[in-house]
Amino acid sequence: MKPTRANSARLVTPLPVHQLVRLMGEWGIGDGALHTQLARHLRMLVVSGKLAAGVRLPSERALAEALDVSRNTVGAAFDELRGDGILTSRRGDGTYISSARQFLGVRGDDRFESFLGTTTGAGPRLDLRSAALPGLRLVVDVASVTGPELAPLVESHGYLPEGLPALRVEVADYYSSIGLPTSPEQILITSGAQQAMRMAAVSMLEPGAVALVEEPSFRGAIEVLRAAGARLEPVRRGPFGIETTDLVAAVRRSRPRLLVMQSTVHNPTGTVIDPERRRRLATTAESLGLTVLDDTTLADAMIDGPPATPMAAWGTGVITVGSVSKSFWGGLRVGWLRAEPGTVASLASIKAGEDLGTSLLAQVTTARLLPRIEEAREERRRVLGAARDVVLTALAECLPDWEPVVPVGGASLWVRLPAPVATSLVQRAERLGAQLLPGPTFSCVDAFDDHLRIGFAADHDQLVTGVRILAEAWRIVGRRA
Repeated sequence: MKPTRANSARLVTPLPVHQLVRLMGEWGIGDGALHTQLARHLRMLVVSGKLAAGVRLPSERALAEALDVSRNTVGAAFDELRGDGILTSRRGDGTYISSARQFLGVRGDDRFESFLGTTTGAGPRLDLRSAALPGLRLVVDVASVTGPELAPLVESHGYLPEGLPALRVEVADYYSSIGLPTSPEQILITSGAQQAMRMAAVSMLEPGAVALVEEPSFRGAIEVLRAAGARLEPVRRGPFGIETTDLVAAVRRSRPRLLVMQSTVHNPTGTVIDPERRRRLATTAESLGLTVLDDTTLADAMIDGPPATPMAAWGTGVITVGSVSKSFWGGLRVGWLRAEPGTVASLASIKAGEDLGTSLLAQVTTARLLPRIEEAREERRRVLGAARDVVLTALAECLPDWEPVVPVGGASLWVRLPAPVATSLVQRAERLGAQLLPGPTFSCVDAFDDHLRIGFAADHDQLVTGVRILAEAWRIVGRRA
C-alpha cells in the first residue's frame, strides 16, 4: 500500500501528550530496551491508523517526562522511526507522522484504551484502572428465560426500539420509588448508558457546538462528546458539586446547549450532590435554557446513605441516564434514558436507525432483576464499604502525605498527590507491576496531573499490594518532583 505523505496541512498544535500516553497503553513492560519498545509501539499506532499522517507529536522532552523515561530513550526511538520514514522532523518545526495506512473518522480521544489493553508476556499485573464491578449472583439466579416467557417474544419480529414494555414499566417504578414519579412513556431502553448518552448528545449537538462538562468527569462522557464532534468547555466541580455561579458564568461565556454531569455518585470522586444544590442547579439550568444530561449510572452503588432522588425531580430540562451495569452486571448491556415523552419518542427514532432495539433476552432478565434492586444495593454497600476501608488504610500507612477524597459511593478513590506527576508516576508503577489511571484521563482539558484514580473493585490483597507498588514508584518519581 502506498503511504500517505504529510504535507502542508500539518497540525500546528501537537497531539496532547496525555492522549499519546493513553494510546501507548502497556508499552514498557515487555522484552527489549525501552527505546526499542517505544519505537515498536509508536510504529503500531501508525500502522493501525490511530496516528495519522500529518499529526504533530509532542516534544521529546514532554514525552519523556510523561512516560517517566530519559530524553535519550525518546530520542533513540524517534531516530529509529525517522530512519524508517515513519517520522519526519525539521528544526524549530517539530516532529510529524510522515506516513500512515489510513485516516480515521470522527473519534473520541482514547480514554477507554484500558479496556482494550492486552497483557504482555511480562508477568501478572495488578489492574487498578477500572471501577467496573463484577456481576452479582442474582443475575445467575434469574437469567434463565423459560419457554412460556420466550414464546410470545419469538412470535414477534423482536424489534422494539423503545424497549420491552415490561422493562419500561419496571424502570418507571424504579424511579418512582426513589422520589421521581415516572411513567413508562418517559423511559427509553438502550444498550447500556453509553448509548443513551451518545444518542442524547448527537440529537442535541451539531459538530462544533459547545457542551459543558464538569471537571473532573467520567471518561465515558468525554469520549461520547468528543465523538459527537462537540467542543468541550469545563465547569469546575468542587467538593460539593458545581457552583451555580460557575454554571451561569460558563453559559454566558460559551452559549452551550448541554451540560453533562453526575449528580449521584460521581466518577472519579465518589461524591454525591446534596438535594438543595441539585434543586438550585436544575432550576438554574432551566432558567438558562440549558439541558442537563445527568448520568446516574452509579446510583445503586452507594456506600453511605440511601439512594438519592434524581436531579430531574426539580426540573423538566433534565435527561436522566441509568443502567444495571453497576447494580447487577455490566455484561447485560442494558441501560435507559428518562426524559419527557416527546424527547423519548424522538430518540427512539434515532435508536431504530442504529440497532432496532436492545436484546430482548437481556431485557427480560433485567425486568426480573429490578424488583430485587434493594438486595443488590445492600450487597454493593457491603462489598464496596469493606474495599474502601482496605484501600484507605493502605494509603494512610504507605503514603500518608497523599490526600484521598473519601467516597460515599462507587468503586474508585480520587487522590491528590503532593506534586503534578501523576502521568509519569502511573508509567513507573506499570513497569513495577500495577496499572492505574492518571488524573488527566478524567479531564476534557488534560488537567489534574496532580491526581490519580485508584479503582478498588479488586481483591483486598491486590489492593494492598497495588498501594505498596505505588509507594515504591512514588519514592522514585516523587524524589525528582
